[in-house]
Amino acid sequence: MTLLLTSLARADTATTKERARLRQGPSAATELLGEVDAGERVDILGESGGWRQVRTADGRVAYLWAEHLLSREGDARPPEGQGGAPRSVADQVRELRDEVAALRQRPEPATAADLERVRQELDRLAAAERDLARRFDDRFIPGAAVAVGDPAPDGTGTYIPVLLLAGAVVGFGASRVIQRRRNNWQRNRLRL
Repeated sequence: MTLLLTSLARADTATTKERARLRQGPSAATELLGEVDAGERVDILGESGGWRQVRTADGRVAYLWAEHLLSREGDARPPEGQGGAPRSVADQVRELRDEVAALRQRPEPATAADLERVRQELDRLAAAERDLARRFDDRFIPGAAVAVGDPAPDGTGTYIPVLLLAGAVVGFGASRVIQRRRNNWQRNRLRL
């Protein structure tokens, strides 16, 4: 409780300069939690790479991109480029630090060596797949060396479609039985 009161006492406030989106985390890729209207006051709880963790008037805690905020309470100057006085060097340095921190959080770009390793791994996996298919054919398909489309020399090729059909029927029947049990279980669960 003391920690909460301390954080409330230290929270800066700001006003949104335009309609802004609230995010679950400090990234545009995180879940959208809602929006705040222009002119709404928010408490700033923290900062992370150009994002501000804020608490809205209705108590929601979320992240908001810092450029959507006019300025912190007590700093009445509008940002540079909006008709106000130029920003101080300290403000510019703070902004640059935030931008550098945001850039550091980005993943490193892929290099040619990374792409070559991925290509080699894909080649290795393709060769392993071909080898596995060849082994499967040699072991489980009699006469696999015969050209594709030729009938099996021992006549077993005529039974394969029948076996596949029988397997499909048994699989369908088993799935129906399992589905009925699941439905009964759900009905019994809902009655409790």
